[in-house]
Amino acid sequence: MRIYIKTFGCTANKADSLRMRQLLAASGHTFTDNVDSADMVLVNTCTVTQTTQRNVLKYIYSVSARGKQVTVAGCLPAAQPEILRGIDCRIITPSSLEDITDIAREEGSENVATWDSQISAPVVEGVTGVVSISQGCLGHCSYCIVRQARGELISRSLPKIVSDARSLIVEGARELQLTSQDTSAYGLDTGDRLPDLLKVLTAIDGDYMIRVGMMNPFTVLDIVDEVADAFKDPHIFKFLHLPIQSGSDRVLESMNRKHTVDEFKHIVQTFRQRFPHIILSTDFIVGYPTETDEDFNATLKLLEDVKPQKVNITRYSQRPNTPASLLHDIPDWQKKERSRALTNSHHSLNRKMLQKKIKKQTRILTTEVGKNNSTIGRDIYYNIVVLSENLPLGEWHDVTIVDSTTTYLIGELKK
Repeated sequence: MRIYIKTFGCTANKADSLRMRQLLAASGHTFTDNVDSADMVLVNTCTVTQTTQRNVLKYIYSVSARGKQVTVAGCLPAAQPEILRGIDCRIITPSSLEDITDIAREEGSENVATWDSQISAPVVEGVTGVVSISQGCLGHCSYCIVRQARGELISRSLPKIVSDARSLIVEGARELQLTSQDTSAYGLDTGDRLPDLLKVLTAIDGDYMIRVGMMNPFTVLDIVDEVADAFKDPHIFKFLHLPIQSGSDRVLESMNRKHTVDEFKHIVQTFRQRFPHIILSTDFIVGYPTETDEDFNATLKLLEDVKPQKVNITRYSQRPNTPASLLHDIPDWQKKERSRALTNSHHSLNRKMLQKKIKKQTRILTTEVGKNNSTIGRDIYYNIVVLSENLPLGEWHDVTIVDSTTTYLIGELKK
């Protein structure tokens, strides 16, 4: 059976798609990049916001209307299965990924091999491999629907994660992306924490880099020094993804985020003391129901004070069966106004920060094919560096930064 896979959402969803592709490939199925030539379309969904949900459903309806066999996976069928009633599709949740082989067999492919976990290898895309370290989280954020889909924290064992990482490196991965709903929650259910995991992963022989995924402030607080020390290993990108969501403690309490602004700043400072040039990535939700003008101004001030280089800004949207959905929503125009103001402030800061890197020299790992025969690489701080040359992936190059944009650097090979 020829299968087309469409993935929406976060890196955890990408990891799930790669896992299903791994299972299907081991069962003898093939894949296509052309949806029209597919016998089955596998749609891995996200429902984190209303906008995302609408886009996902629009895609599912369009594929179904073309007469394709559709299988819907991910957070939508797990958290909101009722939305899919009336659509001719099969469903899979994040906790039942292995069912994909049975579904594919039932959908019309008779002559496929029986899946054997001993012969399946993790999937490498280009030179990037995704390593899932846990499922679910320990948070109870009032606005979040993802917990309904992903459930309680379930950490994978160290040996299984190491085995996946070794296999990916053997298959050619040079960047390993550790993913979960909250990487710093890893092991709170088993006893082995994130610093233990990083220690065993960085002990693997090979030429590779590790990108540690998103960490929630409240789960990293008790191990912040140990995690920061683990980042000293040359195999780890000096990149910290730490979502704050609001610069107001009052809003954070309403969101049930389990951390304060000062605790967030303490974590950032701990990492910056060890790595002054570390890249900070954070997330903000604007227009939360209890957010006042004063609260939003506190968010703007935090942005100015902390100066994260990468910022994900989301306008709040009500999600069903969440505590926040019972609150009185604020007008969309106000959300858009605040989102625009925060975005403009971030872009202004980012342009200045990236311009300061011009004429600097750095070393990058080529990781992606860019547009117009260009190549995209990452330095040890996970800066995006674009080169006009068409270079092989997975190689290290010394480059000089010659220009910058709002979001990335432009480099030339050092001569």
